[in-house]
Amino acid sequence: MMTRQNRSLFLGVALVLLMAGCGGSEPSQLETGGINANDLITQLMDRTTRIVGDVTSVPTAEAALSELEKVSEDFDRLIKESDRLSPGARADLAQQASRYMPGLKDMARRISSWKGVSDVLAPTMTEIVGKMAQLR
Repeated sequence: MMTRQNRSLFLGVALVLLMAGCGGSEPSQLETGGINANDLITQLMDRTTRIVGDVTSVPTAEAALSELEKVSEDFDRLIKESDRLSPGARADLAQQASRYMPGLKDMARRISSWKGVSDVLAPTMTEIVGKMAQLR
C-alpha cells in the first residue's frame, strides 16, 4: 500500500520527468528523418572532444584522423537533415550550434598551435568548425 508520503514523492518525480520531457510520448521538436538533431549534435561534440582529448603526439593524431573525418561526415548528414526541420526546430538547432561553437573553435585553435599535430588534424578541424557554422 502506498503511503501519503510515497504518493507525494511519486507524483513529484513524475512531474519532474514530465517537465523534463522524459515522460511524454510527443517526439522531440528536433526529430526528423529518423534522427534527433539535438542528440546528434551533442554526440558529435562529445566524440570530437574525446578524439581531440586523446591526442598527445603526432602518432596519436594520425591514429585519430580517421575518427575525426567520420565526425566531419556526420556533420554533413546533420546539415542535410537540418533542412527538413521545422523553422522552430531549425532555430533551436542553430541556438545549440552557437552554444557549442566557442568550445569547438578553442579545440581547433589548440590543434592548430600544436606543432606536427596541426599538420595532421587542423584541416579536418577547420572543416568541422565550418560545418558547425553552417548550422548556426
